[in-house]
Formats: sequence, structure tokens, C-alpha cells
Amino acid sequence: MLLTAFKGNNNTSKILLDSVYGDHIHKKLLTNSFPACEREIIEAIAAYRPDHVISFGQKPLIDRLYIEPVACSNGEILESAFSISALKDSLSAYGIPFEVSDNPSNYLCNHAYYHGLQYIEKNRLHTKMVFIHVPGRKRFENMDVVAAWLHDFCGDRL
Repeated sequence: MLLTAFKGNNNTSKILLDSVYGDHIHKKLLTNSFPACEREIIEAIAAYRPDHVISFGQKPLIDRLYIEPVACSNGEILESAFSISALKDSLSAYGIPFEVSDNPSNYLCNHAYYHGLQYIEKNRLHTKMVFIHVPGRKRFENMDVVAAWLHDFCGDRL
């Protein structure tokens, strides 16, 4: 399992990633730059060859997790092969509020996600990748529960 988040001491995606540990979990912090995060996500997938990738990014004004089933670039849409229904069922079992997004952004999160999915597709990997937005610090009231869920969810994927 590979988990990614974006760098920054106040970035809740990084804070969440810092709270999850396990021998079976690889972590990569991505740089807040379009060319760097693209290169880093590809390098991490190539190095670890994970079965699953869950990438996280901060979206300050939301109050729940947002599952991103697709990424887009220049009108091209790439769909996640990750089991969104399994993800939804697992989050629901923990009582974690979430939404499934229908509007991919045009910012760093979408950029890293798109290029990760593109690399997986182009190289015919069996890796399943998904992106999840997390709230900003002021609105992320259940980070401990999300960290516990993530730790358990990662263990279940082995």
C-alpha cells in the first residue's frame, strides 16, 4: 500500500499521513509544485509497485472527506479502478462523513492524481489508485477516527 499526501506542516493531508504507520505501508510526501508532484507520484509508484495507492490532499473549506473517482487533464478523463463501493462501505462502517465528488479540480491534487493514473494505465500495472480530499484543520474534527480507519483499511488490503 502506498499513501501519498502533500508537504506542509499545516497541511492536514500530511498530518493524517504522519499518524498512520505499518510495515506494509509506504508513504510519500509530494511537493507543492506541478512538475515536482507529477515526477514524485510516478517515481513512488515505480519504486514500490503497490497494489493500492491512496492519495490525500487538503481542501480547506469542506467538512467531510471527498472521494475523487476521476481525474482530468485537457478534457481527458481517467477513471479510478479502485473499488469506490468498498471505500464507501468502509468509511460508513466507521461513521466517517464523506461525499463522492463529481467535479475534479484543476489544481495540484488533480494533477498528481491524473499523472499517477496515467502512469498506471500506460504501464499496464495492476495498481488501484484513488484520491481523497480531507478538510482543513479547522473543519477536520474527526482526524483521529479517519487515521484509525486508514490504518485498518490499509491492513485489510494486503
